[in-house]
Amino acid sequence: MISEYIKIRGREYTFMSVEDDISNVVDELKYGHPETRKAAAIRLGRIRDKRVIPYLVKAMLTDTYLWTRISAIQSLTWIADQSIIEDIISVARNDKEELVRKTAIETLGAFKNEEAIDPLYEIVKEEGCPSELVRVASIAIEKIRGTTSDISS
Repeated sequence: MISEYIKIRGREYTFMSVEDDISNVVDELKYGHPETRKAAAIRLGRIRDKRVIPYLVKAMLTDTYLWTRISAIQSLTWIADQSIIEDIISVARNDKEELVRKTAIETLGAFKNEEAIDPLYEIVKEEGCPSELVRVASIAIEKIRGTTSDISS
C-alpha cells in the first residue's frame, strides 16, 4: 500500500494508510515482547476497525501474557461487534486468570446480549467461584436485563 506524503514548511511527512498501520500492529501483537503485544492490542482497539477482530480474538484466547488478553478483551469491547459473544463467554468461563475472567464478564454486561445470561448464571452458581466473579457476573446479568446502569459499581 502506498503511503501519503505531505510537505509542511519544506519538511516532508509520511502518513501510513490504515491498512499499513493495521499490518504493522498485528505483527507486534503476534511477535512482540509481552508488553509490546499488550500495547498492540490496545492500539488495534483504538483503530476500531472490524478487520482487526480475528487478531484480537486470537490474542484474547491464546496469548500467554494475561495483560495482553485483558487488553484484547477491552479492545473488542470498544469495537463492540456482537459476533464475538461466544468467544468472550468462553473466556469468562474458562480462562485460568481471575482478572481475565472478570474483564470478560464485564464485557458481557456491556454488550447487553441476552445470549450471555445463562452462561453468567452458570458462573454465579459455579462451585468455588471467587466471590468477585460472582459479584461481577450478577451485575452483568442485571445490566443485560436493564435493571442497573453501571457495570463498574
